[in-house]
Amino acid sequence: MQPYRSSSRLFATTPEETRACLPSPLIDAEGNVIESAETIAGLVENQRVALYFGASWCRDCANLEFMLPQYMSALADSDQPIQLIYVPCDKSQDDQLKRMKELGIKLGVPLGESADALMRGCGVWPGADAEKFGDAATEPQRITNRDYQESDSEEKPDVERVPMVLNAESIRDETGRRSGIPAFVVLDNKGEEFCFLNAERDSISVLADWPLDDPKNIW
Repeated sequence: MQPYRSSSRLFATTPEETRACLPSPLIDAEGNVIESAETIAGLVENQRVALYFGASWCRDCANLEFMLPQYMSALADSDQPIQLIYVPCDKSQDDQLKRMKELGIKLGVPLGESADALMRGCGVWPGADAEKFGDAATEPQRITNRDYQESDSEEKPDVERVPMVLNAESIRDETGRRSGIPAFVVLDNKGEEFCFLNAERDSISVLADWPLDDPKNIW
């Protein structure tokens, strides 16, 4: 990784390095895996990036999402664009892709093992999945990009634990859960957690706590 430099983007990378800092694989709103590092880098360049955990069946998500496209458009107009990566808790990929299209979200994580790894690592999953994720570790933990890429292998890599930063909420219950959905995990430009926004509790008002002007979360 390149060291910090004094510029509008503190973490200067090649497209390949940018892709390596994000979950893999990533899909578009048509369900196609995005193979090109240049395409991924172009989608996040000069953006504030966050994982968005949601589901089409979730009433709290629907209440937040009613205003989400307008909020994203307003930020883009004020030169503070955000790029969300949809982490689906949906019942099917069709539901996921429909939601991505409706919300104008260009990047997503495939439903299944990739999304499950993020939910477990970030401590965010719906109450309906409590039995599924009930064996999650109790310590705050984070799944690295290496883990995403190797999640299909039979032998799972160790979880890398990193300290929570800024206003990230690290309090988890006995299963390792921080919150249900909706929720946002904002990523810094190294791909680490920058802050956690509990939208299940605070709905769309929680987005006011996103430090949009902090250069460490601008890619």
